[in-house]
Amino acid sequence: MSKRDKRILVLSVDKDNDVGRVTGVSTPIIGRDKVSSIATLFAIKSPEDSDTNSIFAAINTFDSLVEEGITCEIAVLAGSEEGGFKGDLKIAAELDYVLKNFKADGAVFVSDGASDEQLIPAIQSKIPIISVKRVFVQQQKSVEETYVLLYRYLKKLGEPEYSKIALGVPGIIILATIALYFANLLNYAVLSLGIIVSVVLIVKGFNVDSSVKSAWSESPIRLITTIIGLIIAIVAVYRGLSLAILGASLPDEVARFVSLVLENMIDLLVIGVVIFLAGKMVVKYLEESPKLWHEIVALVALVFIRQIVLDAAIIVANPTANLIPFILTAAIGAGVCAVLVIIFTLTPRFKKTRSTEPSKKKTG
Repeated sequence: MSKRDKRILVLSVDKDNDVGRVTGVSTPIIGRDKVSSIATLFAIKSPEDSDTNSIFAAINTFDSLVEEGITCEIAVLAGSEEGGFKGDLKIAAELDYVLKNFKADGAVFVSDGASDEQLIPAIQSKIPIISVKRVFVQQQKSVEETYVLLYRYLKKLGEPEYSKIALGVPGIIILATIALYFANLLNYAVLSLGIIVSVVLIVKGFNVDSSVKSAWSESPIRLITTIIGLIIAIVAVYRGLSLAILGASLPDEVARFVSLVLENMIDLLVIGVVIFLAGKMVVKYLEESPKLWHEIVALVALVFIRQIVLDAAIIVANPTANLIPFILTAAIGAGVCAVLVIIFTLTPRFKKTRSTEPSKKKTG
């Protein structure tokens, strides 16, 4: 396929939807005339916004491609003021709509910054990106312009996408420092600062906040029980290790150490898993899921697992101990769970078979 035979889509993406917020126009905006009209209106109402330059740069790129005889289309996509996962989904949906109206072979992505370029992988999953054009605004350096630019950046920090990190985190740090000062614990200020910053970096780095929002919208019950179960499990591990350290000297009593960890950890750990499974059971019951029996079998298995771990702890501490209780519990547990799985699996099939028999008799 020659260059002139390709169908190119020129994309300008406004991740935080400044275009829609300022102009009141819904996106996507498709077509040179519509994009030019909205870009002019946007430039009049918000001339200092960098997205203005990005849109006009996209128009310039579109015109250049048209002059070369290439079939192309231009579109402006926008996310949401909240940003994050919802904004990315909105942009992906708008891109699907544009591609339904214009079957493109590739795209030219016009960007005004790194935040918009975070969307490149999502766009590439739907259409190949042939080129990325970055727009840089040239400015004369002077003291007055520096103050104006600083003011605009500070104003930008008030937007929802940036305010949580740029304003919220420093606010928490200042409040924590003041609280430590009045509590005569200012020596721990650096430690507190490190903890706060590390937590924020972990949350944003691993996208924990978006995952929690998604889990909450999907099922609040499952999220709450999962968190409670996880906390109990962490306490169980901590308790087991702490009591083992107090009751056994390392490295001389490794076997006793492991045995104490298992003995002191298993009860709380089982409780945490039970709470987690109970949450899943409630959700599946409310959703009338046919696979509710998975959790029932798991709860029954936990009863045997607890006793198996306790028997294993005795064997670890004393290898000459009787193995019969350990083997018997494991065998009975495996047998009971196997029987439950067979019952829960075959019962629906048996019901289907019985329901189809009357219909066969009637037809006969």
